[in-house]
Amino acid sequence: MTDQTHPLKQAFRDAMASNAAGVHVITTDGAAGRYGITMTAVTPVTDEPPTVMLCINRESAIIPILLANRSLCINTLSDGQQDIAEHFAGLTDLSPEERFEYHIWLRGQNGQLEVEGALAHLHGSITAQQEIGTHYVFFVALDEIKNHSQTDPALLYFRRSFKSLA
Repeated sequence: MTDQTHPLKQAFRDAMASNAAGVHVITTDGAAGRYGITMTAVTPVTDEPPTVMLCINRESAIIPILLANRSLCINTLSDGQQDIAEHFAGLTDLSPEERFEYHIWLRGQNGQLEVEGALAHLHGSITAQQEIGTHYVFFVALDEIKNHSQTDPALLYFRRSFKSLA
């Protein structure tokens, strides 16, 4: 799909850039390997059972690993964790392997990696996925939720840059 075949593509991207969103690092570790990416396309679906939706570009290196591992952790970042967001977004010189050496990691009950100091850790398993356009939409049933600081501001992404909610 090119801009010529979809004249609304750039207008859509610009409109979505004006939609402030929380910043998360999605991690997965299992038989298919370990990987992590920075994301804003994380949306609650229902609280019964607790389920979220992730939208990830089909070209992302995490896709085959997620499809094989099926288990993940959503780490909701605070405004003091922009460096972590930048590393996992590929905005620094760290390789995917080095990104995991940069920070201190904890593990949840399902064995998935947690970013220490994150505002929340949501652990779960992929229950369904759908390909739509250039992306996969994953539905993740949560089986462990850890909420931490109620006072630290969240890290946001707005107009193509990181911002603080403070």
